[in-house]
Amino acid sequence: MAIAFSLCFGTDADARKIKKEVPSERRVGIAYSLWGDMHWWKNVWDLPEIGPYDSRDRRVIYRHARQIADAGVDFVWLDWSNNVQYTKDTLWLGGGRQDIVEDATAILFDEYLRMEKNGVEHPKISIFIGTTGAPQSAYDGRLQRKADQVWEEYAGNPKYSGLMEMYEGKPLLVVYVDTPSPWPNGVPEWNDDRFTVRWMTGYVSEQSNLRTKDRVSKYGYWSWEDRGEQTYPIHNGMPESMVVTASQRAQYSDGSYGEIPARGRRNGETLKEQFARAREIGVHYAMVVSWNEWTTSEQPSIEVSKDLEPSKTLGDFYLKLLKEEVARFKSE
Repeated sequence: MAIAFSLCFGTDADARKIKKEVPSERRVGIAYSLWGDMHWWKNVWDLPEIGPYDSRDRRVIYRHARQIADAGVDFVWLDWSNNVQYTKDTLWLGGGRQDIVEDATAILFDEYLRMEKNGVEHPKISIFIGTTGAPQSAYDGRLQRKADQVWEEYAGNPKYSGLMEMYEGKPLLVVYVDTPSPWPNGVPEWNDDRFTVRWMTGYVSEQSNLRTKDRVSKYGYWSWEDRGEQTYPIHNGMPESMVVTASQRAQYSDGSYGEIPARGRRNGETLKEQFARAREIGVHYAMVVSWNEWTTSEQPSIEVSKDLEPSKTLGDFYLKLLKEEVARFKSE
């Protein structure tokens, strides 16, 4: 199933003649983590308002689904991006395990199906796989095996296929390639034509080889995070996607790109500004990062954190703000 492919993505000239996505067609996804068990809540920036939880708890899944759907978010984007480097029992850097993620995914699909049968509103689902730490997995079969798993268990399974986020008539499959991208002059020559495949790396804004001076993503990469004004790819003449976050981390002091200070939450102003740019550019997808990572390796402090799930310290302020901003994104 692995084949070379090319997509129509933008240049500087394209950035000056793009058409905006009309509000009625705009979609919002939110990154959703499933790695939490009751032993995991140690190195976190705060605690959830409901307290520590296990990601496999159906009551938590239901609560989150209702909160996310009520905010107007269209789909959750399940984070499997550490999948190819880890066996079921291997601990990740943040302490999570792939077995917990995949077990929780199965429970989430079942709970969403139950909600659907009972007429309870819930988001759609997309699964976010990756080649993290193993770029060779795009060619040695490991990435394909994860795509096959997603298809066989969910996207191509008649029981669950109706729950998937569809894009261009196929389930959306985002593949994270690590940061910086191991492919600095394009994207991997891998595709799976059962899905609409998109590639992702972190900080396209800092990888000058991947973007134009107008901050268009040259090869179609979606960005996990950006610093400053967010980047965006152009697909078929339209702005396709843009990451939206509640804060922006500082650049690490390793000399790679120079010093860039953090931009904190600022009482919601950062999230508002990020959504404002998504409206200005008129992207199809606003990809919100994130609902519930919690780990300090990604979010070093309460002020420089991105999670929007209600927390002990911040309450539901950001959930309410998310609802307001999603409504504006879809109406203006």
